Amino acid sequence: MSITKKVDRRTKGKPELSVLCSYYNNMNTIKNSLESLFKQSFKNIEIIIHSDGSNDLSDRIVEQIIKKKNNVLFLKSNKNLGLTKSLNFMLKFSRANYIARHDADDISNKDRFKHQINFLKKNKHIQVLGTNVIHKSNKKKYIQVPEKNFDIKNKLSYQNVIIHSSVIILKDLLTKNKYDENFARCQDYELWLRIKKFTNFYNLQKYLVTREIRNNQFSIKDLYFSCLARFKHINFFESFLFGLKDFFYFLLKKLFFK
Repeated sequence: MSITKKVDRRTKGKPELSVLCSYYNNMNTIKNSLESLFKQSFKNIEIIIHSDGSNDLSDRIVEQIIKKKNNVLFLKSNKNLGLTKSLNFMLKFSRANYIARHDADDISNKDRFKHQINFLKKNKHIQVLGTNVIHKSNKKKYIQVPEKNFDIKNKLSYQNVIIHSSVIILKDLLTKNKYDENFARCQDYELWLRIKKFTNFYNLQKYLVTREIRNNQFSIKDLYFSCLARFKHINFFESFLFGLKDFFYFLLKKLFFK
């Protein structure tokens, strides 16, 4: 991936947490989204921001925000390559032992990283840590996900119950098991299914991320890639049944919730 601009405003000391945030034409949400990161009560972080071929005003907004920051690496590429490749690319620049995800239209609660890092320090066997989230569209919807490793793994085959933009993951685990760049969508779901047998998951039962949800956000591409992830990592019969369930859900959403 070729970089057309790089601004490194990070201090020399190694941070505890690297936050990965990629965006493409998010001029309406990027300011509030990034400010929620800079207002975190947990301060020992670096924020790695990648402009993935943006051609609206997003870059101008971001460059204005980061002018006086000392914990930011800003990377810009002219060609849009998609989130999956962007995440693997940003990972190469991270210096911390923990990696956090944050989407460019999400708001992280000011204590999100404090709660997550404190939990991970006390529970060193946990390698992937998510949280409950709030979905915001016309009204707020509180999304509760299963808490413990056993329950998460039981549900993962038919539902993604680790919400990507709420996750902190051990860098060592992610470096050895990078996102599959064949998955333009559902790259997180494919990763969870791939590492499930040797990974301990946990979801904090706190609502620490607010996600901007658009109508009919689940697309035909999501349906395709979620089915593909299952066919790769679970048995054919279950993959077929769960794919059929998702297909009917997709049709119902299209027909009755336009």
